[in-house]
Amino acid sequence: KYRPQVFEDLIGQEVIAATIKNSIISDKSPNAFLFTGIRGVGKTTFARIVAKSLNCENGLGDKCKSECSNCVSITNSNHIDVLEMDAASRTGVSDVREIIENIDYKTVYARFKVYIIDEVHMLSNSAFNALLKTLEEPPEHVKFIFATTEVLKIPTTIISRCQRFDLERINNKLIHKHLSEVCNKEKINFSESALSL
Repeated sequence: KYRPQVFEDLIGQEVIAATIKNSIISDKSPNAFLFTGIRGVGKTTFARIVAKSLNCENGLGDKCKSECSNCVSITNSNHIDVLEMDAASRTGVSDVREIIENIDYKTVYARFKVYIIDEVHMLSNSAFNALLKTLEEPPEHVKFIFATTEVLKIPTTIISRCQRFDLERINNKLIHKHLSEVCNKEKINFSESALSL
């Protein structure tokens, strides 16, 4: 219910959010993003926000309200131009070839075709090799967003073609503040010490 939907909702990652947002506004966003960090730090959430920001019909200059048809479809995981793939269960070269074969086709509704690959370190060597050529010469309408908990398992040839963002663990003070705001919105009684714990 309280999963961040726009850059402004994110807590503890403001510098990275501002960097990416500015690159999108100035039309200088990378062809491939790589989000690294421990489990639960917000890698997939970040990926979805980036996908929405790249394709938002209202633009980012003011503030994307996540209300246009593209943003709503991406939030609901049913946008035809934004594909999410979990590399933990689809590790083979055939899965990557499926992506590569569709890359040259133009987008249907969105500005960019976005491929979000979660746990990208799980891909096989042959899958990485198949992906490498596309990363070297990607079509202008395609963006890749990779997320991983184990960046050291990704070949350096892949990493060098991505803009890498290391998401830090969010500090306790920020989590406490955020949880207390959620509790207040939900009209839940709590003690400060219990919330800190």
